[in-house]
Amino acid sequence: MLDHVLGRPSAGFKRIQVLLFTLAAFSVIRRKDSSYPTPKLFKWIDKKLAAYSPWKIVFGVLSATYLINNLFLLLYLNAPEPLARMYTRNFYRATYVLTALDAGCLTAMGMRPRWLREILSFVFGVFYLFRPDAADTKVRKYRALASVEMMRTSWEGRILNPVVRLITFTERGFLPIRRDINIARPTPPSITSFPERELGPVRARLYFAGTEEEMRKSKELILQLPGGGFVTMNPKCHDDYVSNWARQTKKPIVALDYGKAPEYPYPFGLEECFDAYRSIVESNGSVIGLQGWEKDERGNDIIKDPIKIVMCGDSAGGNLAVGVVMRCLETHEKVIAPPAGLILIYPCLSFDIACWMPPDQLKLIRAESQRSLSITNFIEAKQRIKQLSPLAQPEAPRKINVLSGTADRSKSWYHNFRSQPPPAGPTIPSNLSMTSRMSYFTDRIIQPEMMRAMALLYLGSSPEPADLGSDYYLSPVIAPDELLARFPKTYFICGEKDPFVDDTVVLAGRLRDIKKKAHREWQRTMKRYPPPDSASSPASDSIIDGQPATSHRPRHLSIPHNPSVDIATAHQILNNHIFSRDPDAMVRVNILEGISHAFFNMAAILPEAKQATRLTSNWFLEMFADEDAGKNLGCCPDTAEELTDTMIQQISGKTDDTLLRSPSAYGPFYPIYGAPMHMPSPHILVDGVSPEQAFDFAPVGYGAEGDAELDVVKEKHLLERRRLELGSTLYHRDG
Repeated sequence: MLDHVLGRPSAGFKRIQVLLFTLAAFSVIRRKDSSYPTPKLFKWIDKKLAAYSPWKIVFGVLSATYLINNLFLLLYLNAPEPLARMYTRNFYRATYVLTALDAGCLTAMGMRPRWLREILSFVFGVFYLFRPDAADTKVRKYRALASVEMMRTSWEGRILNPVVRLITFTERGFLPIRRDINIARPTPPSITSFPERELGPVRARLYFAGTEEEMRKSKELILQLPGGGFVTMNPKCHDDYVSNWARQTKKPIVALDYGKAPEYPYPFGLEECFDAYRSIVESNGSVIGLQGWEKDERGNDIIKDPIKIVMCGDSAGGNLAVGVVMRCLETHEKVIAPPAGLILIYPCLSFDIACWMPPDQLKLIRAESQRSLSITNFIEAKQRIKQLSPLAQPEAPRKINVLSGTADRSKSWYHNFRSQPPPAGPTIPSNLSMTSRMSYFTDRIIQPEMMRAMALLYLGSSPEPADLGSDYYLSPVIAPDELLARFPKTYFICGEKDPFVDDTVVLAGRLRDIKKKAHREWQRTMKRYPPPDSASSPASDSIIDGQPATSHRPRHLSIPHNPSVDIATAHQILNNHIFSRDPDAMVRVNILEGISHAFFNMAAILPEAKQATRLTSNWFLEMFADEDAGKNLGCCPDTAEELTDTMIQQISGKTDDTLLRSPSAYGPFYPIYGAPMHMPSPHILVDGVSPEQAFDFAPVGYGAEGDAELDVVKEKHLLERRRLELGSTLYHRDG
C-alpha cells in the first residue's frame, strides 16, 4: 500500500512497510500487561483461547487468514479467470508445474555459490507448487522486464537443474552414444557477416541408439536445430525428446549448439548452421563420425550415394532450419543439395508482431482448413466472437490424442447443473481477425514482452540494420514463391493456442499453393518433352519456349550457353523433378487443439508430448523411406536448374530480363565463398555501360545481330559479378 500511496511502485517501499508492521506487532507482543489496561474484548478472547493448546491457536489463526484472503472468492465476487478452458487439462497442469519451477529458479537467481542456487531453486519450486498464483505473478513480473540472465536462468535452470534431471532421468534413459562434438567448418569457409570474428568449429551434440560401428555405416541422418528464442537453451535442454527420437528411429541425430544472442546476433546463428550443414554434406558425414566418401587406392573419392539428411527445428530453430534450406537454394558457384525433408515444430517464422491479420493471409488459412481437420477449430475461433466478450477463447477439449487426431469433448458431471451457454456470437469481418500473437497474448509460455525482448536481443547488435519488411531470412513467411516452389517435403506440428500458430498455417498454405502451381507447370512442360521414342519427339536439340536449353548458370539469371541438351536428358530430369511430386503429399500440417508452445520439452509431465514425439519419429521414418526424396535435380544438375528456372519463370510470369532487372526482389545474394552481396548492382559499369542501359540497349536493325550483341553485354556483366564474388574473399566491412 505504501508504494501506491507514494505513487512509486517499488520493492523497497514494500520492504519498509513490512518492517514497520513487524516492529509494531513485535512491540505490542513484548509489552507488559501491567503497562496499559487491557480492553475487555481482549480479556474475553484470552479466556476463550486458554482452553486450546498453542499449536491449535496458531493453526486457527493461519486458517482464518486464509479464509479472509479468499473471502471474495467464496462470495462470488472474484474476477473472471482468463485462462479457464483455454487449454487441455493436461497442458494446463504441465504449465502449472513449469511456472512453479520458473518461479523457484528466478527466486534463487542471485544466490551464490552455484550448488546452493541449484538446491534452493528446486526447494523454492516445490514451495511455489503450493502457491501457484504467487508463482504466476512472480514469473510475469520478471518477464515484463525480461533480461538475458532471466531467460537463461528460467528456461535452462528448470531443465538442467541436477535434481530435476535426476527425477526425469527415465524420460531420457540410457543411450549408448550421447555426447558433445565439434564440427569443423568447411574449406574454403562460407560467407560471413562477421569477418572480424575468428570462426571456430560448430559445437553440436550427437545421439545414437547403437554402437560406434553401426553409426559409422549409417546412410541417414537427422539434423536438429534446437529452439530457445535465439537467446538460450543448448541441445542438452532438449535431451528428453531427442533421445526418444534416437531410440525410435534408430538413426544418428546431430543437434547444433549455434551461437546465441546477444553475444552472437543475427545472422551469426544462421551462418553457423549453414556451415555445419555444408560440412556434413561435403564430407558425406565424416565430420560427425560417419563413413564419408569411399576412397580408392590413390586416395580419390569414389562415387557413391550421399547420405540422406532430414532437418528439423523447433521454435527459433524452425526459423533457422527454413533459412538453411533457402541458403542451399540460393547459394551459387557450388551445388549444396537441400535436405531430403524438413520438419518444423511450432516454428517462429515472422518478426512482424502485428495485431490484425491481413486478408490474404486469412484467405490462406481458410484454404488450408479445408484440407486439414486439425485446423478447422482454429479458423472457426478466428471468425467467431462471443456475445459481449470478444476476447473470450473457445473451450478447449478435455484431452487430445496426437497420434489418432481425436479429441475428448465430453463434459464433467457438474455441467448438467449449469445453465446453457449463450450462442457463440456473430461472425466477424476478415479484416478484424487478430493474429495469434495478439489472440493469445495471455499465453502461459510466450508473452508479448518475451517476444519483444528476444527480437531486440537477436537483432539489436546485428552488423546490418534489420529489414523486417523484406528480409525473408528473418521472416520466412514472406519468402518469394521462386524459393518456396523448390522446398523439400515439409511437415508442420504446432499447438492451436500457440502465439506462433499463424506462422505455421500461413507458410504451409503458401508452400502448398505454390507447389500446386509448380506441379501444373511441370505437367505442361512434360508435354513439350515427350518420351524419346515418341513419334512427336523432335530430333533436334530441346527447345524451351522457342529458345535452346542452356547449361548451368546462376539462379534467377538466363544467360544462353552451349551445349544444349537433348530431349532424352530433359525427359529423364523432368521425371525425377521435385515439381513432379504431389503437392498435397509435400506439405502436411498437424495443429493440436488446446496446446500452446514448447510442449516437446514437457515430456515428463505431458502425455501429449510423448505422443507428439512418436508422431514426429514416424515422420522421420516416412521421409527416409521416400525413395524420391533428395532426388530433386535428376541426373544432370546443370540442365535441371535450367529447366527449373524456366518453369518458375512461367509460374511467376517473369522473364529472364525482369529477374535480372530486379535483384532487390530476391533479397541478399549468396555466393558460396566471400561476402554477402546483392545480385548485379546497378552501379557496376562494364565498358561504360550500366546494367539498366545494357538491358534497354537495342541497336538499329534489332534482330539476330542485336540479340548477339545484347548477349555479349550480359556476358560481360556476368563475368564482372563473378570477379566480385571471387574477390570478395578479401571482403571487409567498413564502419
